[in-house]
Amino acid sequence: MPENVAEKLHALVNLIESSDNLRDIAAMQIYHLHPLRGKREGQYAMDIAGRRADYRLVIIPLDADGNEWHENDVNVVYSSTEVIIAWEVSNHYE
Repeated sequence: MPENVAEKLHALVNLIESSDNLRDIAAMQIYHLHPLRGKREGQYAMDIAGRRADYRLVIIPLDADGNEWHENDVNVVYSSTEVIIAWEVSNHYE
């Protein structure tokens, strides 16, 4: 991972930790928070260094009981999630 991407990842993790919920992050379009589909249903991705960078952080949002969400409305997930699992950092195009 390039050093500048690692620095941006560190900044993103700090942002996640200081946010009340995922809605705060979803409002920042640079991260392009979005649900994944198919075999990755229940996981969400965020661009680490903007849309032009290849790297993304994949997360799993958890409900108040610490379980994975089974909710299709992203607004509910974004506004109600306070805990996530940082699942992986990947180069999306490799």
